[in-house]
Amino acid sequence: MRMKLVLFALAFMILMSIVYAETWFTIQPDKIYSIGDELRTSISVSEASKEINAKLVCDGQEKLMFLSYLGNDSRQINIFQPLSKEFLGEMKGDCKIIASYNGLSDESESFEISDEVSVTAGTNNKEYNPGNSISVSGSAQKANSQPLNGFLEIKIDALNLSTSGVVQSGNFNVNITIPEKTNAGDYSIRIRAYEKKEEQITNQGEITAGITVKQMPKSIEIALKSQEIMPGDSLNFYSQFYDQSENKIDEDYSFSIEDSNNGVLAKGLLKTGESYSLPIEKNLTSGYYKIKVSAEGLYQEREFFVKENEEAEFLLVEGILYIKNIGNVKYQKAVQIKIGDKVEIINPILELGEELKYQISAPEGQYNIEVSDGETSAPLGYVTLTGNSINVRESGKNYFSSNKALAWIFLVFVLGMFVFLAARKTLKKRFVLSDRFFDPYAKKRINAKDKGMIVVAKTPKEAEHTLVLKGQKQDAPMVCLKIKNEITKAAKLNLDNTIERIFDNKGAVYKAPGFIIPIFSPLVTRTFKNHIPAIKAALELAKALNEYNNKFKDKIEYGISVHTGDIVNRVEEDKLKFTSLGNTITFAKKLADISQKEVLLSKEIHEKTLSEVKADRVTKQGFDVFTVNRITDTAQNEKFIGEFLKRQAQNNKKF
Repeated sequence: MRMKLVLFALAFMILMSIVYAETWFTIQPDKIYSIGDELRTSISVSEASKEINAKLVCDGQEKLMFLSYLGNDSRQINIFQPLSKEFLGEMKGDCKIIASYNGLSDESESFEISDEVSVTAGTNNKEYNPGNSISVSGSAQKANSQPLNGFLEIKIDALNLSTSGVVQSGNFNVNITIPEKTNAGDYSIRIRAYEKKEEQITNQGEITAGITVKQMPKSIEIALKSQEIMPGDSLNFYSQFYDQSENKIDEDYSFSIEDSNNGVLAKGLLKTGESYSLPIEKNLTSGYYKIKVSAEGLYQEREFFVKENEEAEFLLVEGILYIKNIGNVKYQKAVQIKIGDKVEIINPILELGEELKYQISAPEGQYNIEVSDGETSAPLGYVTLTGNSINVRESGKNYFSSNKALAWIFLVFVLGMFVFLAARKTLKKRFVLSDRFFDPYAKKRINAKDKGMIVVAKTPKEAEHTLVLKGQKQDAPMVCLKIKNEITKAAKLNLDNTIERIFDNKGAVYKAPGFIIPIFSPLVTRTFKNHIPAIKAALELAKALNEYNNKFKDKIEYGISVHTGDIVNRVEEDKLKFTSLGNTITFAKKLADISQKEVLLSKEIHEKTLSEVKADRVTKQGFDVFTVNRITDTAQNEKFIGEFLKRQAQNNKKF
């Protein structure tokens, strides 16, 4: 019995010892922590005077947090542990605290340690043009639900493009610019937000966003099969569009083909890479033309040159040979006509579009006719001819033969004397030559006598640039005025009055956008001596414009050139209608554009006025031009010479 009591007492003491050795967590850890947070907890024990330790355990890894010997009066310990990167190392995930005391242990509730940052972000658009700026904005929150204060990194890996920014109170807004030459396509943007302490990244998170870079036309290329076109051939070209990264684009575009005066030969719509062919007519004026292409706000132009074409068409009808100029310049080739075994040579001169007829005769019979001008050969076949001998003469004209030359010379001499005597009688009367003298194609002519003066059709004051097939080819000086700024109504009125005053009865005025071009045609001036008057008129015009600019605030910015070149012209419907040959008008405009409130002479008109106009040569924009120094008074010189010759004649009579 006594033995049972002893055993019971011993067991009771052991049990009491176990009860008093109990530990428990007075304060449990939070559910989740971010790197850098502070972990606070409290552990209570049932008795003191023993060693206690606490360790952090995360996914199989552990680290001692607390180790201490409790005194007699200690029953509770408070644990404070910063969860720094230095303390944790790589420990994170599901964690718990295990406390050991007097051979027994206790565990805290599970909690999580995380370095993740939740990032939400978006861009201001989904599609962008090259060169646009992408605005990236959003928020960042740590795993413990606290806003991030840290940094931002944005990368577009495919473009090797990156930028950085800051995150304040969990918010950010950063811009990144797309390079101008970025290829069109879809791209991913990586957005990374992170926290950094003591040069170590503690918490971080990343998200991706998608954008599209659009394909933008950036340049046009016009490809020509040949830059010089022979009339009768075809102009062949195509256009290709390129995007920001010089890749080809399929695009519709508009085109126009224009002459130097913006006259349209053809226009329409094409697709890139699609070839276009325009037959060039054989009589199309030689010179520079432009192909203009535009689409999507882009514009490009390219020049090509139409060559000179001296070509004729031959046709034989009932013994009459028709020769027609179907080229774009005067035709003056020697033509060989083979009649059977015999060869005749003629030298026709045909203006643009002109046609001549030649009568072919030969002793009666059938002959094979072939015509050639060295480039064009035309076998015209067999034809029946009659006549005394093989002969070719221009139809409607009786050319004298060699055995009648003296008779024709005598007849011409008598006719000349008659004209001379008749002219002397009419010199005492004032007269004006009819337009028909200069223009054989003029349809109207008014004849009336008024006190001994012949009245003719009204002198044209207006010129029109058009295609003139039947007219006279003449060297015509011209003054080209370029207006370089927008002018007021008052300035325009003054300019119109000045033009009318200076060029009245001197030149027919042709007006083109931005240009005023008086043309000194012999058909208008009724003289071939027009070069000096043109220069004087240009100087007078410049003087008038300078006087106006000195008086008024609304200035006229201008340039003036004087040029001369061949035109085909005629007077019709009180207008001077003309066709500019070569680049006559274009070159005059170019010099006027170069001029800065001065009169510039072209080399062509300078060479024709060397004896009377003293000019200085200057170079402007690669062109040799001339500025007037002085003009010799030829009228005074002629008067002096005339009086000198008259005195000489009187002195000779005395002897």
